[in-house]
Amino acid sequence: MRRVIAAWLAALALLTAPAMAKDLAPGRAVFVTLGTGGGPLTRVKRSEPANALVVNGAVYLFDAGDGAQRQLAAASLSVHAVRAVFVSHHHIDHNGGLAPLLVTRWLLNERAPLPVIGPPGMTAMVDGIAVAYRATELAPIAIGGPSMPAIRTTLAPEELAATIDAPALVYQDANIRVLAITNDHYHFSPGSAAAVAARSYAFRIETAGRTIVYTGDSGPSAHLQTLAAGCDLLVSEVIDMHAMEAVLARANDIPPAARAPMMAHMAQDHLTPENVARLAAAADAKRVVLTHLSPGMDDETSTAGYTSGMAAIFHGPVSVANDLDRF
Repeated sequence: MRRVIAAWLAALALLTAPAMAKDLAPGRAVFVTLGTGGGPLTRVKRSEPANALVVNGAVYLFDAGDGAQRQLAAASLSVHAVRAVFVSHHHIDHNGGLAPLLVTRWLLNERAPLPVIGPPGMTAMVDGIAVAYRATELAPIAIGGPSMPAIRTTLAPEELAATIDAPALVYQDANIRVLAITNDHYHFSPGSAAAVAARSYAFRIETAGRTIVYTGDSGPSAHLQTLAAGCDLLVSEVIDMHAMEAVLARANDIPPAARAPMMAHMAQDHLTPENVARLAAAADAKRVVLTHLSPGMDDETSTAGYTSGMAAIFHGPVSVANDLDRF
C-alpha cells in the first residue's frame, strides 16, 4: 500500500510539474486567458474568468473562476509555479475556483505562504476555506511519514484598501510590479452591507518588457483610463448588450421582475465594445484583448457583437480571446 501511495504522489507531482510552452522564453511576459466566459455559467467552450501571467516560469493568477485549476493544466502551467493570486472582486465567477486551487497546492507540498490579494473580505474567505477543508487535512493520504501542516499556514491573504483613487503598488517581486485601482462595477443601495464591504479593482502589471492592464469587471471609469495610460496590452471585459438581452428573455430561471434590474446592472456596470474602444483610445493603449465575454454562450456563431463599433474609435489591433489563448 505504501508503494501505491508513493506512486500516486509521484504521479501527481509529475502531472503538475512546470511544463513550459515553447513561446514562454525566459524574461518574456505572456498573458494567458485561461477562462473567457463572463458570468457564473457552466459552458463547454468558455470557462469562467481566469487569467495567468507567465514570467520567467513563474505564474501569477488574475481571478480564479470555477475551473481555473483545470485550465492551468490545459495551458501546460503548473500549480507549483503559481507565485501569487489576485482577485478583482468577489462575484462567484471570479473566485469560485479559488478553494480547489489553494487546497491542491497544499496537498502537493507547497509550503511557502501564497499571497492571495483581493478586496475586503479576502482574509475571511481564505480563513473560511481553511476551516471548510479541515476534514481534508485530517483525512490521511499515507501510512506513517511526516504530518501535513495546516492549510492556512500555506496561505497569505492580503486585503486591498477599500478605496484606491490613484494607481497604488500592491505587489512586487523580481518579475513584476502590480498596481491596483478601484473601478466601477457596483451600484449600492444606500446604507446596505454591500456599500460598506463590496469593492472591485483593476490591475496594472508592469514587467521588464511590457505593461499589461486587466480591467476586471467594470463600467466606464475614469480610474480605468488613469490605470491604462500607455499600456502595451489592455485586457478588458466586454458585453454584447443585444445578445445579453436575448439570453435573459429566454431564461426560464430568471423571474421577469428581475430582468430589468439585471439589464440595468449589465448596462451600467460592464463595458460595451464602444466603451472599451473609448477607454483604449483615451489611454493610448497599443493593443486590446477582449475577455469575460457576456453572454459568451456555447451556441454563438459569431463574435462580431463583441467588437461592433470599435474600429471607428480605436485604431489599434483588437482580439476576441478564446480559452487558453496567449498574448
